[in-house]
Amino acid sequence: MQQWGENYWETYSPVVNMLTVRLILAIAHIHKLDSKSIDFVLAFPQAELDVDIWMELPIGMCPEWDESNKRQYVLKLKKNLYGLKQASFNWFDKLKTGLMDRGFKASEIDPCVYYKKGMIVLTYVDDCIIVGNNTRNIDNFVRSMQNGKENFVLTDEGDIDKFVGIEIQHLDDKRFEMKQPYLIERICRTLGLIDNDWKVATNTKNTPVGKPLLNKDLSGKPRKLKWKYRTAVGMLSYLQGNTRPEISMATHQTA
Repeated sequence: MQQWGENYWETYSPVVNMLTVRLILAIAHIHKLDSKSIDFVLAFPQAELDVDIWMELPIGMCPEWDESNKRQYVLKLKKNLYGLKQASFNWFDKLKTGLMDRGFKASEIDPCVYYKKGMIVLTYVDDCIIVGNNTRNIDNFVRSMQNGKENFVLTDEGDIDKFVGIEIQHLDDKRFEMKQPYLIERICRTLGLIDNDWKVATNTKNTPVGKPLLNKDLSGKPRKLKWKYRTAVGMLSYLQGNTRPEISMATHQTA
């Protein structure tokens, strides 16, 4: 068991705000800038451990020379494994250092926005969006990440059509669309609306929702249907915060 102050300290690692993503994509679209997305493969183990960490042998593993005394042996971790309390921070710190060593500066408004002349990088754990005024410079930057001293392992996913589950579709020179069809389907299934599992009717309402305002029904009857209300509200909150701002009022009322 990890103990704070002994084998971990800092754990916080931010991700880029979706408002920032929409803003940068809009600017790139208006000014016809080049863009690219990259994904780091098994990101957390690419970062180094900041302290020595030992672990018990995992289930199914035992030394051949002493199978009966498995509990006497431990392993020393050499990689920043998923599940460690500081794993996400170590990765964030390594990626931040790698970007700043290449001349980028971190934004004071959003710590996951890095910029230098002619290029902006947005980071969301192991996914990155790169926007610049020259394709060659973007490609050179990606190669420097792959071939640098940090030994980053990444995949070049080309032009941006998806980012952290959000589909991005370029409609024309003036418009692009961001949508989350899989999340919407999951919400509908959670609410029993796909196959009408609960035999309930739904009302079509214009958005944004207006009146009446919803309040707590303190004197109402207990609900009969058993479903995960907080899960549904959480998914709706994530949806409205990313791609569907017009349902913000309705989501706020349900929360």
